[in-house]
Amino acid sequence: MDSPNTFLLQDTEAFMRGELDNVTVAGGHIVLDMVRGAYVPYGCYTSPVIPLPVFDALRLSWNVCAPPDTAVELQARVLVDGNWTAWCGFGRWSLFLPRTGAVPMVRGPLCLQGDELTLDGKTATQAQVRIYLYTKGVAATPAVRLLAVSARPVAGLPDRGRPGNARLRLIPYAAARRAPALQEDMDLACCVAALTNRWGADLLPEELAQAMRDHAGGANLSFAAAAAAAWGFPAWTGWCDLARLRGELRAGYGVVVALRDPDASPPPAPEPDPVPEDAPAAPPALPFQTPRRYVAVRGLAGDSVLLVDPRAADGDFVAETEMPLDGFLAAWTGLALFMRQRLPLQKVPHGSEGGCPARSAVSLRAKADAPGLYELYLNGAPYPLDEAFTAAGGVLAWTGREQQPHATTGHRAFHFAAPEDGCVRLDTDPAARQRFTVFAIPPSGCMLVGDAVL
Repeated sequence: MDSPNTFLLQDTEAFMRGELDNVTVAGGHIVLDMVRGAYVPYGCYTSPVIPLPVFDALRLSWNVCAPPDTAVELQARVLVDGNWTAWCGFGRWSLFLPRTGAVPMVRGPLCLQGDELTLDGKTATQAQVRIYLYTKGVAATPAVRLLAVSARPVAGLPDRGRPGNARLRLIPYAAARRAPALQEDMDLACCVAALTNRWGADLLPEELAQAMRDHAGGANLSFAAAAAAAWGFPAWTGWCDLARLRGELRAGYGVVVALRDPDASPPPAPEPDPVPEDAPAAPPALPFQTPRRYVAVRGLAGDSVLLVDPRAADGDFVAETEMPLDGFLAAWTGLALFMRQRLPLQKVPHGSEGGCPARSAVSLRAKADAPGLYELYLNGAPYPLDEAFTAAGGVLAWTGREQQPHATTGHRAFHFAAPEDGCVRLDTDPAARQRFTVFAIPPSGCMLVGDAVL
């Protein structure tokens, strides 16, 4: 749903108002053109000019189905003092490539950091976005189904609005119980899982953390929206006020929001090195960005905000907290991730299949002459957990049989381990048969799962 400062571009009629260069619109998706039965290697879609309230910061988000060997790249420009700025890149996206967000840049009043473009001392009134589509093969194309542009009005957000009452049942996860290697993004991943799993998706926070991971470093809210959409949940980011937040909750939708860290302070400046007189001028320093933590809003109760705060406790259901409304509004940046229920049938044009994460079943076999080590087999062939798996950031975990049932798979007791000799080590008891489930999660988030009674 659009709001005055957030514009959603989707469906065939809206896409056809833009400029199509080596791309076409098919079934409500932007895809690469096909010539003599093969997709062209790249193309570009440029949106119409988007009028927005006077703003000083801009964010993009997107929902894309990108099969292996395909990717998309997002760019935006804004109208400042009657002139268009240069195009600014927000990074490349694909589940099957090392995803990197925006390259930090300061150019005149423009400052691009992470997933946000800000204006220093200037304001803008219009924006335009374009998306490049790439493929290395002739039989696959990315398929873009949503582009979102959100501006931060200079009038300021959040707006106090009025208190209200609305409650949702979200699924809480504590970041402390998740994979140590993914802790940088884990509060955001736990919040997104809290929203997706309330609709029965049963995703692990690690699956989402891998799929949304910005390999340039730092949590990336735009990548989080793209990852949720890859599993079929329409999602986008934007600034909003309390009234919009209350409306989302009353409509039955949870919201992930960013809160400022009140204790954060700029890092100490290093001692400058001597600079020769003929040395080129140093690039402008990037402004300090106050670190954010992410929470999921599960309701409003009078003068309190009900949250799922993944960093608040060590236990999953202890992560359900509440915060005084005044304190919440003081900490909230106004930034939010919105989500809708999974689409019932994810129809994409031919050539775009395989762009959504899928789990694969593996079997376990004991490694000869190595007690406790088990090899993974995928489709009857060995699947070694070798240096390539760990160097790329893969996560390995296992769970045993537990006495009590759990609301989701993610609430089980996970044991995170490093591969040994390409295998997984399980704590088996020779005197008793035990049931194990092994999870191997590569950077794409396309998890391998194997059950075995040993």
